[in-house]
Amino acid sequence: MGLLSTLTSNLLILVVFVVVILGGLRIAQSIFGTSTKKAAATEIAAKLVSYPTGSAAVLRRRFARALTGQHVIMPSGERLAFGELAVRIAPEDLERLDPDGDLERLGEDGAVLYRDHAERVGWALPAEVRVTVQVDPGLRSGWIPPARGTGRAEPVRREPTAQPIGWDAVSESPSRAARPRPVPSAPRAAIDPDATMNFPALVPDLHDPAPTMNVAGVLRLARGGRASVVGADGAVLGRLPASPVTFPEPEVSYRHAAIRQQGPTWQIKDLGSTNGTTVDGEPISGDWVTLRGGAVIKLAGVTVTVALDTTGTVHLQGVTGQ
Repeated sequence: MGLLSTLTSNLLILVVFVVVILGGLRIAQSIFGTSTKKAAATEIAAKLVSYPTGSAAVLRRRFARALTGQHVIMPSGERLAFGELAVRIAPEDLERLDPDGDLERLGEDGAVLYRDHAERVGWALPAEVRVTVQVDPGLRSGWIPPARGTGRAEPVRREPTAQPIGWDAVSESPSRAARPRPVPSAPRAAIDPDATMNFPALVPDLHDPAPTMNVAGVLRLARGGRASVVGADGAVLGRLPASPVTFPEPEVSYRHAAIRQQGPTWQIKDLGSTNGTTVDGEPISGDWVTLRGGAVIKLAGVTVTVALDTTGTVHLQGVTGQ
């Protein structure tokens, strides 16, 4: 009897837990205006959970996925692209997606990405695609929720075939169905070549005779006669094992400061450490600060010197994205 009572209690607790979760998701649906509980869960995570930002290239891929995953599937199996999409980003991620913080240009980038993706996969396209980028202070850095689309394309109209009287129409199997032909989009000549400057690897069909992209030099951090290279995905400095520089000093926080690659530059910011971070004697806080070659970083008074190779450009002719 004791075991049966315990199992019954645990089952009741599990049922109550599931009911509470489903009820919470239903409330979140009404608050965020989402159509599914999965979308509501995504919104909750975007508000509450920290997400590893990685490099600027990783964030651009998330931005592209937030757009290119949105379309409408008709009962016939035909897929329709949206004419208007709105994508939200955190304030901290704006400068990583566009160094000038230009929301309009970033929206033009997104429109080109979405239209090119829709053409490649055979979605029906409206005559014009417009993407609006919104800065949402409630989002955590690194989270880019799925875009919200409106104004979908019109389905491709086909002439109905005659059916015997008294028989229902039998649709053609998906494997044999003809692939829908996309509606012609706006002329490519009307697109500003600068509109995709932030996504060179994701838009391979721009007509540029000699495309180039700015790259950052190799960053090395020197301490005690030993230099450590920081990878392109950046690093967190502190007493954690993954730190490229070892800090046994207890005054250095476990996660003291972060370093990232931003276009052709390297940047650092303090992660709320106990004893603070300075660059060339100037205290830094939660804002990203650009590093120069020879700069002196001090984490709680522990000195690290920056060695930075010369930045430059690389030609993208013949380079393919992976």
